[in-house]
Order: sequence, then structure tokens, then C-alpha cells
Amino acid sequence: MRILENESELSSSAISALVTIRPLLFGLGTFAIVLVCIGAIFSIITLYLAMDATYNVLLQKETGLYKSNVISIFSIYPIASICSLIVIAIPRAQLLSEMVTQVFLTVSLYRLYLLLIDVGRRKVTKAPSLMLKVGPCCCWPCLPFPNLDMIDSRLTWIRLIILQLPVVQGLLYFIMLIMALDEQNTLPTYSEWLQPFLVISILFALYGLTITTKSLHAVAPEAKLNFKTMACQMVLMFSKAQAAIIKILIYTGVFPCRPPLSPKIYANVTQNTLMLIEMLLLCVAARYLYYVDPERKEDSSTTDRPKDKPHNLTNNKDLPEQVSTKIAVVFT
Repeated sequence: MRILENESELSSSAISALVTIRPLLFGLGTFAIVLVCIGAIFSIITLYLAMDATYNVLLQKETGLYKSNVISIFSIYPIASICSLIVIAIPRAQLLSEMVTQVFLTVSLYRLYLLLIDVGRRKVTKAPSLMLKVGPCCCWPCLPFPNLDMIDSRLTWIRLIILQLPVVQGLLYFIMLIMALDEQNTLPTYSEWLQPFLVISILFALYGLTITTKSLHAVAPEAKLNFKTMACQMVLMFSKAQAAIIKILIYTGVFPCRPPLSPKIYANVTQNTLMLIEMLLLCVAARYLYYVDPERKEDSSTTDRPKDKPHNLTNNKDLPEQVSTKIAVVFT
């Protein structure tokens, strides 16, 4: 009897999954099939561009740390594109797709921080000043911002601020995924209480990342650190802020209600279609930012540093000046 019950449960779950796909395919008709096919082409192109950029990075005369960081950053564009394509075909996978995208995105943002430190320390001759008056705290003019140098102890705090993002986001999305399994609509009831924690975690990480980018951009302007940070932050903006705006538009009556298609399905299709286009464009921009001609001579700044270890900036005044300008303290 239990075997029969399990088989019936599996068959019912499979039927429910088909029911969620059928309204989109039959409701939109040929348009849905064309949309999925075009989305698949966009995802394939994005994947190709990311792989091509990764191959170019592997050919560069750089450290293993630099290459691994860049590869992790580039992984977010095809992953977000493929997840959006899956949601267009299977609307029920929205939460799972969003979770996968956010987890990989938060890891990419942390890898971006490691990349900024690694690139910035090559050009630094003394500890640069921390630019604390950046968004979102720059909106509060009355806040006192002390003049601090970018030393190892302060970089440790910035690193922890950014590192909390993948931990907090992964934990909260895991909780929401468990609540989504409940048939009593637990997720819509309690997800509102989790949203403030998601937003606060993102704001803290963005603040720490912006401080690092602004402080090191003056040291190495030729590295285009601000544009590299923007190319990664735009994924967060499109996947979170843009999605929030589209969800708000559901209640304004912008999206039609044509059974069996609800306004929510129209909103999800719109959001994920935009994501397919935006990930392709961002991948093209990121490929341009990280591309280096393989025939270019090796930069002398890449030959005098240890390999395959994360570095922090330092300003050790107890050492001679010639040594302190080149030293890098390993933070593990």
C-alpha cells in the first residue's frame, strides 16, 4: 500500500509540474515556443562569450588567484541566463532559479573583492585612504566620516562585511525554499519578514565593495576597477531591483489577466526575458573589460609578487621604506 501511495504521490507531483508548464505553452501558443527558442539562443551566445573570455584569461600571464577570481566572476552571466530560460519554460522553478542565481552572484561579488585587492596592491606604494563617504551612506551628509588608511585590520572588517553576503543570502533562500514546499502557502505569509534581512545584507555588502573600489581606483585607474565592479553589480540590480519593480507593477494592472495565464506569469516572463538580454549585454561588456591581447608583453608589475595567495594591502612603518612599499601580508 505504501508503494502505491508513493507512486501516486510521484505521479501527482509530475502532473502538477506539467500543469504549471501547460498554461504558459498553450496560453501563449506559438509565441511561447518562439520565446523559448530565442532565449535558448541568447543563453548559448552568453555561454560562448563567457567561455571565450575565460580562455583569454587563462592565456594571460597572471597568477592563479587572478585567473580563478575572473573565472568565478564570469560564471554568473551564463548561469543567470540559463536560470532565466528555465523559468520561462517552467514558471514553477522561479524560486529555485532565483536562489541559484543569487548564490552564484554573491560568491562572484566576494571574488570581485579579492580581485580588487589583488590588482590594487600591485600599484600601491603606501596605504591609500579609505573613501567611506560612498553610497548608500553618502545620502546622510551629517554622518561623521573619519580619515582612515586602508590597512590590514580595516580590510579584514571590509572583507567580513562582503563575506556575509553569500552566507546570509544562501541561508535565507534555503529557508524560503523549505517554506515553498509547504502546501499551506507558508512562503507568501512569512517571506515578508525575511525581506528586510535580505535587503540589509545586500546594502552592507555593496557598501564594503564600493569603499574598496573607490579607494583603489585612484591608485590604479588604468585597471578600470570601477567599471569591473559596475558590470558585476548590474547583475544584482537587474535580478533584485528590477524584479521588485516588475512585481509591484502586477498590482497596478499593467499585466493582463487572461486565464489560464495570471498577471504573475506575465510578470515572470517579462522579468526573465529582460534578464536574458541584459546578461548577454553585460557579458559582452565584461569580456571587453578583462580582455588582454595574448601577444602583449608581460607587465613587470606581475613578476615581483607571490602566486596563488590572497593578499591584503599594508603600511608597516616599522620596516624600511623600500621593503614596506612591496610587502604584502597574507590574510587567511
